[in-house]
Amino acid sequence: MGINSYIIELIDYAISKKLVQIEDFEYCHNRLTEILKVDTTDINMTYIKGQKQLSIILDLILDYSFDIGLFSPNSIIQRDLYESKIMNVFSSLPSDVNHKFHTLYKESPTKATEYFYKLSEDNNYIKKNRISNNINWKSITNYGEMSFTINLSKPEKDPRDIIMQSKQISTDYPKCVLCKENVGFYGNTSKPGRSNHRIIKLNLNDEIFYLQYSPYVYYNEHSIVLLDEHIPMKVSSNTFKRLFDFVDMFPHYFLGSNAGLPIVGGSILNHEHYQGGKHHFPIEDAKIKKTYDLGKIKLQNLIWPISVIRLESKSKEKIIETGNKIFEFWENYSNSDAGIYSQTSEKHNAITPIARKINDVYYLDIALRNNLTSEKHPLGVFHTHNENQHIKKENIGLIEVMGLAVLPARLKTELETIKNCIINDNELPENLGVHSQWFKALKQKYVDQDINKFIEKEVADVFVASLQNAAVFKETEEGFKHLSIFMDQLINFIENN
Repeated sequence: MGINSYIIELIDYAISKKLVQIEDFEYCHNRLTEILKVDTTDINMTYIKGQKQLSIILDLILDYSFDIGLFSPNSIIQRDLYESKIMNVFSSLPSDVNHKFHTLYKESPTKATEYFYKLSEDNNYIKKNRISNNINWKSITNYGEMSFTINLSKPEKDPRDIIMQSKQISTDYPKCVLCKENVGFYGNTSKPGRSNHRIIKLNLNDEIFYLQYSPYVYYNEHSIVLLDEHIPMKVSSNTFKRLFDFVDMFPHYFLGSNAGLPIVGGSILNHEHYQGGKHHFPIEDAKIKKTYDLGKIKLQNLIWPISVIRLESKSKEKIIETGNKIFEFWENYSNSDAGIYSQTSEKHNAITPIARKINDVYYLDIALRNNLTSEKHPLGVFHTHNENQHIKKENIGLIEVMGLAVLPARLKTELETIKNCIINDNELPENLGVHSQWFKALKQKYVDQDINKFIEKEVADVFVASLQNAAVFKETEEGFKHLSIFMDQLINFIENN
């Protein structure tokens, strides 16, 4: 089979997914032959039913494209750029996508998001085939069941791409990977292909935002809500209004914000955005340590490895007002006995807020964060400590706070090597020295049991310990005492301000 057959199979895929209609066959064929520089002199344009999966068809087309010099080098990044350009042939104009979304929204918010998510999968903006390679599991911990994913879907940079990037002239367009200007943008070695990318315009707190999905979803319908303007992340009184406007619009979704400070914030701090989705996270099942009933609103301390206050109310205005008061109080709170300092030469206290709506009840989880550093903990006093960084060194962000550990791709091979060394009673290779202390402890613990379950549980224990490192009020007798004093002072502040 030649390139023309692959083109026809790709068009058939698009027709089967209703990205285009059969009446669009000739148009799509002509667009693709032009993009792929196919000689049309003797082409047979007879429509046939395709047999191959999308990933196979695209790989064949991309191999052909590379062979005739349409892109170089033959790296994942360069292939993704060209693939996005090809799939854009089947992607409706942004205005048409928005029109259909908002038309469906009038019928049902769920139908609207289902349409947009399916579109993002079908036009291969969401890398479904690659995401299927991720390793996922759940483990029972002292705080209930936690979720884990080793992320294998997001491509690492190829050295050839890095060389190409060094030769390119720096550009500030788009300013970051979230900006609305990414829609239809071809991309380059430093910015991913977005030719087939689409976003939905929303109004939150009388401000323009856009809804999109993550191309490498970490959980069900992993969505991103980004501000129209490219400005840095900052949790403020507007944050709570935006979050609850969103869950009013999409009650089947949650929406949360990373803290706006380094170390305790997310990986993109230069553009105001939130993350949401249709997913049930472990934190939702956390048990309650203590409840404070303040009439129209309840405050609860969760039994959770990170310090979290849950607000519950039927009044949207009351939960926003109280959320603001908690944030205001926490921003200026210090307790030297607990090692909490709100400010040195810069501010340190921040929050990670998460909003939900179930029936007519609003919920707001507020994780208390602090990014103070010290000589002993240069990456963060309330951050994953050195002894746990062999599993995850990166920021403990919104997703981890909710009980889903997004773990680095390196762990796939590293954990397999560790399993084999334990089973065969071998020494750990020198290149895995970062795991040496952990490995010694594992060998002493291991008895004749399922090695996979054993390692999963041990990884879970390290992740929980990492979350406990990030807690400003520790799950200890002394920590409970500090928390109790803090809550009494907080309640007094809420009631008198």
